[in-house]
Amino acid sequence: MRKPKILVTGAGGVGGVNFIKALRIAGEYFIVGMDYDEFYLQLPEVDVRLKSPRHDAPEFIELVKKVVKKYRVEFIHPQPEVEVEVLAEKREELRDVGLMIPKLHVVKLARDKWESYRAMASASVNLPETKLYSIEAASELLARYGEVWIRARKGAGGRLSLSVKSLEEAELWVRLWCTRGMAKPNDFIVQEYLPGRDVAWDSLWFHGELIASYARERLRYIFPHLSPSRITGTPTVSKIVRDLEINRVAESAVLALDPKPHGFYCVDLKYNSSGKPAVTEVNVKAHTTLGLWSYIAQRALKLPRKYNLPYLYVELGLGKEVDELPEKYDIYPEVTMMRHIDSGLLINVNGVWRRVEP
Repeated sequence: MRKPKILVTGAGGVGGVNFIKALRIAGEYFIVGMDYDEFYLQLPEVDVRLKSPRHDAPEFIELVKKVVKKYRVEFIHPQPEVEVEVLAEKREELRDVGLMIPKLHVVKLARDKWESYRAMASASVNLPETKLYSIEAASELLARYGEVWIRARKGAGGRLSLSVKSLEEAELWVRLWCTRGMAKPNDFIVQEYLPGRDVAWDSLWFHGELIASYARERLRYIFPHLSPSRITGTPTVSKIVRDLEINRVAESAVLALDPKPHGFYCVDLKYNSSGKPAVTEVNVKAHTTLGLWSYIAQRALKLPRKYNLPYLYVELGLGKEVDELPEKYDIYPEVTMMRHIDSGLLINVNGVWRRVEP
């Protein structure tokens, strides 16, 4: 039987490794993995490994086209959001290969936390109050809330973010990164600080139709002490949650940015002081652990592969008919996952921890 040929960019990052792990347990694929980092490129279970240029180099898209032609690639999955944007921009040059990513204007909108805030606010999505950074804006929100987030408009993993309780802290934080040449003042936003639970909603869409989704609460981050914001991009402990309000708010956020979603849309939410979930950002890429939850669903929970989102995404992207789809919301049972560097993977089901074997 012929194996479908898939290209995964950013394959060596944690998200790429997890995505490929989920695909491997779901079916037979010929996978070409590309990554800029020659060391991390050794991590994923791929058939061909290729070191790539950075996403912003002209050679990046040229290599993608060469790989598609040489290996007869039928579908491309860009894992990093920066590479989603590059492929969205060059979509016309890749029209003979499957892609399930949003249109370029949607990608640009979602990646800018200020512009996406404005779009979601216009659609009455529940959001933290947000302003483009200025001394006046920081002063106003500090007077109202007593604590605010200063964060970069673009970037992942809590990039350049810090909660501050004084105008002096806010000014020093922004000035530091401007002095280092890593940002300008208008590269920052200032947001109402949300003190409550930290939740992610992951979803897969196909030509405007929601295929499947689930929500999880982040309980611990990897090495939080290394970041002043204590946000380091990916959780070590998280648990599946089922909440109709999360589903409603997150879905409304996606539709505010894209009336016809296509691909992965992953929403970050925090609970406000009133105990309500508010959207802090929408990512137009697979969250880092999306593939890992799909792997757990099949490997440990023994669910059928219709609960494997990378599998559904690739099959739909290849133009295949999927025999059976999962429910649209809350596809996973309420289990807890724990993972850490060099420590393996564990899940807690009904109060009992058990190790998930590779």
